Amino acid sequence: MAPSFSTDDMAGKTKGTSVIFNAEQHLAYKPPPKVLYMEDLGHNPTELSSLASTEPFPLLSHDAVLQHRREIFNKDVLDNCMHHTRPGSVQIRGMVPRYAPFIHEFWNSPEVLKIISDNAGVDLVPAMDYETSHTNVQLGPGGLDAVRKTPVEPPAATKEAIAEFEREKPRIRAVTDQSKPIIEWHRDSHPFVCVVMLSDAQHMVGGETELKKADGPTVKVKAPQMGSAVILQGRYITHTAAPAANMPERITIVTSFRPKDPTLLDETTNANIRNKSHLTELYYQWTTYRLDVLAQRAHIAAKELREKYEQNVNAYDPDGKKGLCRVETVDVKAIEAWVDDQMKYMRETLYEMRPLD
Repeated sequence: MAPSFSTDDMAGKTKGTSVIFNAEQHLAYKPPPKVLYMEDLGHNPTELSSLASTEPFPLLSHDAVLQHRREIFNKDVLDNCMHHTRPGSVQIRGMVPRYAPFIHEFWNSPEVLKIISDNAGVDLVPAMDYETSHTNVQLGPGGLDAVRKTPVEPPAATKEAIAEFEREKPRIRAVTDQSKPIIEWHRDSHPFVCVVMLSDAQHMVGGETELKKADGPTVKVKAPQMGSAVILQGRYITHTAAPAANMPERITIVTSFRPKDPTLLDETTNANIRNKSHLTELYYQWTTYRLDVLAQRAHIAAKELREKYEQNVNAYDPDGKKGLCRVETVDVKAIEAWVDDQMKYMRETLYEMRPLD
């Protein structure tokens, strides 16, 4: 059974049975001490940003960590949103907003979006509700049954785990062992991700994120501590996660982001997520988001034409009257290129809903 809980055991106002997000109570943000740029990995900056990855930085307060865990490991979520597609882990996703109102409010709050956008170097919004707080749970000896017994309060390291941590600390760890991967080397489906640790990682061995440089070698970004986050331009960097060797659990959440500006590059895909999603919901969210972007682009293009037309009328018509303007407003070649781009965008939208292999 999932851990039962009452909102009475957590400070803060509640709405019904849900905790209401409060920035002062639920954020513990401090800027990252260091960032990696795309150039540091041998890559050119993308059209969106020069950021490759931040180092871990505090983001969630302890209260926010507990409330994420409460909502994620709720029985309804585990019954409806848990997927087992890899031998060493399970994924819990799609719980927002139906089963996880606090999580939805947290990741859509202006305070959190500003933190994410400021660090990414571009204004971002959550990619879709389905990609809010995707949860990766490393399976231990108890397997799937143990996931349903995950406590709200993260378990601390045992004396044996602390001793192992002290022994392993001096070692320089090589490339992640992929014989028993938590997740294979991959690129994300979405431009940016924010990865947050929901487990006590104070004495965790492993758990780092490993990034491939353009010329082959790898760089490890140390694992975040509980409540801390890493922001990664994961669509454009091949990366993996090292397993944790000595802790009773390793639980991370990943929220994916795309550009807020509809005119910016949007190469989002469904490549890594279709086999672990309820496609009826995923494809609804996917199609409406893409159509919304298309509509915004069309609105911007129409607005620019109206402004150019107004300028032409004022500049070339003696009476400044609209109608029968004899100066070219529409650059047909430019409109043709714009239409081609939008048709490509919608063809890609359709392709990302192709039948599963």
